[in-house]
Amino acid sequence: MSEYHFSSLNDKEFESLCVDILSANYKVRIERFKAGRDGGVDGRFFTTEGEEVVIQCKHWEKSGLTKLMSSLKNSEVQKVDKLNPTKYIFATSIELSRADKQKLKQIFNPYIESDNDIWGNEDLQDALSKTSNQWIIDKHYKLWITSTNVVKRIINSAIKGRSQYKLDEIAGHSSRYVVTDSHQKAVKVLEQLKTVIIKGAPGVGKTTLADQLCQQYVADGFELVFIENSLNEAEQVYEIDKRQLFYFDDFLGRNYLQAINNHEDSHIVNFIKRITKDATKRFILTTRSNILNQGWQLSDLFNINKLDRNEFEVSVSNLSNLDKAKILYNHIWFGNLNNLYIDEIYENQRYVEIINHLNFNPRLISFITDSERLEDIEPTEYWSHVESLLNNPEDVWAKVLQQDIDSISRHLIVGMVLHGGAIRESVLESFFLDIKNSDLEVFNKNTFYQVIRLLTGALINRTISKDEEVSYDLFNPSIGDYVIKNYFSDANYLNSILTSLKSIDALGNIKGLLNSESVNNKVLEELVSKQLTQLSNHQINFPLDTYQKRLFLLCKDMEIIDEGKRTFFERVANSLLREDSGKIDVDLLEVANLFLSLDIINPQSVQFKLKLEQWLDKAWGLDQHKPISTMIARVEGLGGQLTNNFKNTVREELCESITDDIIDNGILDDMYSEDYSVGMKVDHFIEKTVADLDIKLDDSDLLTIADCCEYDEIIQHNIDVDSGHYEPDWDKERFMDRGNNLSISEADAIEDLFDRSN
Repeated sequence: MSEYHFSSLNDKEFESLCVDILSANYKVRIERFKAGRDGGVDGRFFTTEGEEVVIQCKHWEKSGLTKLMSSLKNSEVQKVDKLNPTKYIFATSIELSRADKQKLKQIFNPYIESDNDIWGNEDLQDALSKTSNQWIIDKHYKLWITSTNVVKRIINSAIKGRSQYKLDEIAGHSSRYVVTDSHQKAVKVLEQLKTVIIKGAPGVGKTTLADQLCQQYVADGFELVFIENSLNEAEQVYEIDKRQLFYFDDFLGRNYLQAINNHEDSHIVNFIKRITKDATKRFILTTRSNILNQGWQLSDLFNINKLDRNEFEVSVSNLSNLDKAKILYNHIWFGNLNNLYIDEIYENQRYVEIINHLNFNPRLISFITDSERLEDIEPTEYWSHVESLLNNPEDVWAKVLQQDIDSISRHLIVGMVLHGGAIRESVLESFFLDIKNSDLEVFNKNTFYQVIRLLTGALINRTISKDEEVSYDLFNPSIGDYVIKNYFSDANYLNSILTSLKSIDALGNIKGLLNSESVNNKVLEELVSKQLTQLSNHQINFPLDTYQKRLFLLCKDMEIIDEGKRTFFERVANSLLREDSGKIDVDLLEVANLFLSLDIINPQSVQFKLKLEQWLDKAWGLDQHKPISTMIARVEGLGGQLTNNFKNTVREELCESITDDIIDNGILDDMYSEDYSVGMKVDHFIEKTVADLDIKLDDSDLLTIADCCEYDEIIQHNIDVDSGHYEPDWDKERFMDRGNNLSISEADAIEDLFDRSN
């Protein structure tokens, strides 16, 4: 038998649950009243003889039985005497012994007729275990999601490591969650299309919604695969016939330009197409609305594949006032706020001001009700504090960053934001030590781990991967927004941070920030120029490291390479051609292309041609062949031996990979038998694949590649994927319809929610 945890419910949710249980037990409709009417009544019904039966529910799990008994004797009994009901039924979330029930019966004598009219934790549990009462569990989402059976299923369904950590984190926030219409609508999209892209403004609750969807699906038997960086992580664990839920939070990230340039859009589109064909899979993605909109403008693939059907936007404007009230109330109830602070919110119904405020935002509500952030604020100052943050939401992080932490902690946070994503502990520690020896202002004698301990949970999160690698990320994305807006205006300061950070990811982040509304391009250009100047003033060892190569290419993209750096570039280029580069990569080839375009490398030199032959011999994949084709075209013009070698190399490579490429890109995912008409699709795919090469393949080369496509293998793959189609073994209508329906007006419901008279 499953055990249900009432601690996940607030007091009003517990009252609603009790009313449903008692309604099912006594087979009657139980009335509930507007707040303030007949104190001491949580529900009422009449017997067939017309006798009034009054119900009272007390969710005193936190306080315990002793305090409950005291409260009942001191105040509740007087209310019942005033009501003078024919019969009184009492329910509580506290476990009760037979002796406890006898004491309660005596307190409410003569209104409680027998022990059966007193419902303790065990009685409520027994009622919920009845098959006929399944509708009650379905209605109360948080009760269901925290039941022991569901929790066991969740624990056993996640891939170990990061996915399990994510599930633990989600479960920790479930109590504050409010099931709104957005939840049901997002489930509907997910069930119809297998994929949902949840978008919205910062802090609106899109990640919270996605988190709870994940928990709901895992509870129903799906294995969670939490994707942190790339879809490669998902493909490595993708299993046909296995129910899996893939979750990619902030899938474009701030660096949408970098994502598009790295063909992540193509990867996402193809993975969504694959998910669509597999009934055992679901895919949840989140992103900010403005970033997704910029992605639409930059990526034709998003438009061609009509991914807007999968979009679901979370907006505060879609929340009813009652939804907002429930969000606020849950944060108050579960936020461990001192009663003196709670009194300030209740005074003159100030909670209504919060609910109706134009800047109402779930993230902001979380902040203003976090007791740990109120240590320096007296209860008498609390309401002014709330008003200030509501009127100026960006001040949420202002005090923390400017007053509550020291300079080295602030440098660490700015460095993490500049880095642009999760950062390994080893990198962050090296950054910390370098800052201490830099020209930045530092007044701190604490060790790295002492500083990290203070920041974790307040400004950063700590994660341990399945490989036991520790990494850190911002506690909340809005911290990054604030830091960029307030600390990314001084190129000298950013240069000091970047010099200590030595982060390759930071260079990609800078590229992603270009032309955004949050940063002045001139500041970024000055920052990159300073980095290049510093590099030119030091001895460059060969082979070039990745940071140096990415810096050169970023300068090219930002068009900030000047003649003053020519001597430096010539020195680097000479080393590039003279030394053995070992394993080549795209960055190395692009740097060579850059020097060629600047006439620093002579395309006709014997040394360069020999190096080009070496690169061609080592290259693999079109990403590497693209810059090589550009260089060969500059060397040989209309053709020559290098050109012929290049065509042969690319032709042989594509012949080897064409079948897998067709499968991975879903080109023939509807093919189940030999069909000669599919040849045109294959031909078109091959032509598109090689279109960006400066050296064009001959028609005979394209035909040879097409002939290497193994159609039988593609057909078998499609059959294997489709074997995963089945009807889910859960009741979909029940699955898609969790939540409470209120019959009283919204205003009365809000007043009832915040009523403290009981």
